[in-house]
Amino acid sequence: MRDKIIRGITKDKHVRFFAVDSTQTTRHAAKIHNLSITNSVLLGRMLSAALMIGAELKSNRDVITLKIDCDGPVGGVLVTADKNGNVKGYVNNPEIETPFDEETKQFGVKAAIGKGILTIIKDLGMKNPYIGQVDLQYGTIARDLTHYFVKSEQIPSSVGLGVLIDPSGKIRQSGGFIIQLMPEAPEDVISKVENNLYKFPNLTDVMDMGYSIEEIIKKFILKDLEPEIKMEIPAQYKCNCSYKKFGDGIKLLEKEELKEAIKKNEVLTIHCHFCNKDYKFGREKIKEILEKAK
Repeated sequence: MRDKIIRGITKDKHVRFFAVDSTQTTRHAAKIHNLSITNSVLLGRMLSAALMIGAELKSNRDVITLKIDCDGPVGGVLVTADKNGNVKGYVNNPEIETPFDEETKQFGVKAAIGKGILTIIKDLGMKNPYIGQVDLQYGTIARDLTHYFVKSEQIPSSVGLGVLIDPSGKIRQSGGFIIQLMPEAPEDVISKVENNLYKFPNLTDVMDMGYSIEEIIKKFILKDLEPEIKMEIPAQYKCNCSYKKFGDGIKLLEKEELKEAIKKNEVLTIHCHFCNKDYKFGREKIKEILEKAK
């Protein structure tokens, strides 16, 4: 089944929600980046988060970026998404692995990150993008985003993110949800949400039982609160790089540098971190680019 994002609000307008099934997206990212198990879990969580936050963007030109700067062996993570369910991302050190924590029964995502900062950049086509930051206090991404929404956007929220790995190391499920209380939500509604979340088991385990993200919202997380789905968006891993786009980038190099490359018959190679492809520009192509730059 194709990945998708849903968003909506309860009938009484007191709770809004986002949810995503990102299983195929995370599998694709793990394959093209040759991700370790730890990084499959980490990047999968980040991709799910970006897809849900991106679903709130207004314009086709708007972009959301989630960035982790850290001192752990993963070396950092970058993910971007748009309003149409397109997402891409990469991990600086994709093949590093950290031990599974037998005590907590959790993958070593926190150890992979170490100490760090989560930055969220909303480029809304204005002069300056909105930038929010929080210290990575928990290292789970979900709890850190919950903290971000409260601290930076003053929105009481609950974020759930998960990637389920089977014993052979393959990705079985990937997804997430964001539940947010609207201003002046009454105490009985808050109590229902809190109680439902407290009783709710692991997200990807429930997905693996065959429940869709719609069913998870309606039957579990927002049970008895009459959630109404207002939008459904297909989700996919999509990099918009191209030979032409990188060729336009080469035009920005110093002309003397390009002339030197032609003289030495060099091949300029540009690597796209998002899709792991190399774009090569030989002598004749560089000549052509130099001519057009005049």
